Amino acid sequence: MSPDYTVPSIDRAVQILEILSNSPNGVSLAELSQKTKIPKSTLFRILFTMQRYSIVNEDRERKVFTLGMKLIYWGNAAHEKIDLKSIAHPHLVSLSYETKESFYLAVLDDDTKEVIIIDRVDTPEVWGIVARLGTRSPFHCTATGQVMTADMREEDLDKLISEKGLKKFTPKTITSKTALKRKLKKVREQGVAVCDREYKNDLIAIAVPTYDHTGKVVASLMTAIPKNKTNNTDKVVEELVKALRREGLNISRKLGYKD
Repeated sequence: MSPDYTVPSIDRAVQILEILSNSPNGVSLAELSQKTKIPKSTLFRILFTMQRYSIVNEDRERKVFTLGMKLIYWGNAAHEKIDLKSIAHPHLVSLSYETKESFYLAVLDDDTKEVIIIDRVDTPEVWGIVARLGTRSPFHCTATGQVMTADMREEDLDKLISEKGLKKFTPKTITSKTALKRKLKKVREQGVAVCDREYKNDLIAIAVPTYDHTGKVVASLMTAIPKNKTNNTDKVVEELVKALRREGLNISRKLGYKD
């Protein structure tokens, strides 16, 4: 059995903060003691110490405790230090070695509304279709673009379609606004986009969203395979979707997302 190096007082403080974070109206000393099983005398000393550093606040009129402003400061400081690429890269490496495919991290350019690849890991058995970092792609017919716009407000999506258009790249490209909205609804519900030769004639792209601490989609985890790579394409896509969903969620959790 591995040794337990946890500090009981810190463990109790975290337990208190977890309870307060789920209680926007505050919690009384008695309620906290009941929920944590911490004696009131000990609990009071912990709360008094955290009040000193503005980690918790005491509403003396209502006799309840709430989270303090110091946590907002700490949260903002931590958020500013989050490096999306650094967090996601090990997961791309893991996926590449697990599946023998290439994987990409992509975002949507706020100005041009184009998909931009910001990181990639190529399989040890690299095949010919490899996108370069900085490569830009349209939003409407790429898996990443569909993932990144699936949660967009309808009026914003209408504006985007009006400005960028729905250019036809292959016979399977979606060029109808109604059909695109139908596809994006499906992507939103399923949490994955599969583009079967919508952008490239011989390519199937698969993407899942990654979320930040607010639940906002901030990036896409994506891979692509040649249509003729295997006779059992559906099975390959199914396995890749599972792997992408797993690692997409792991990345999101590291960004503070709570599923």
